Amino acid sequence: MPHGLGFATLAALLTCCAPALAQNTPPGDANNGKRVYMADGCYQCHGSVGQGSRPTGPHLAPNPVPYAAFAAQVRHPVNTMPPYTSVVLSEQELADIYAYLLSIPPLVDPKAAAILDH
Repeated sequence: MPHGLGFATLAALLTCCAPALAQNTPPGDANNGKRVYMADGCYQCHGSVGQGSRPTGPHLAPNPVPYAAFAAQVRHPVNTMPPYTSVVLSEQELADIYAYLLSIPPLVDPKAAAILDH
């Protein structure tokens, strides 16, 4: 299976239920989420701002998949990602990482960069 295909499929299936899933997103602390994301090595495969790359791992931000899909992938990966059980990553830390991913703004449109107007 191509890297990340299972994650994309899971995300697509859960997209139809996004309004209901949004209600089930636990509150998280984005600052602590960034700390845990970096400390636990998520950035090594997904980049420091969740941008991902083809050879290492799918993008996570901006606009992450619904929380239920995110949590399912972290706990029971469908690809080569190692599982992060609750022994390794608490439920609160998982919610904090998700809050961090939600806090990452979209990339700036290069056409909007003033330096390029010259």
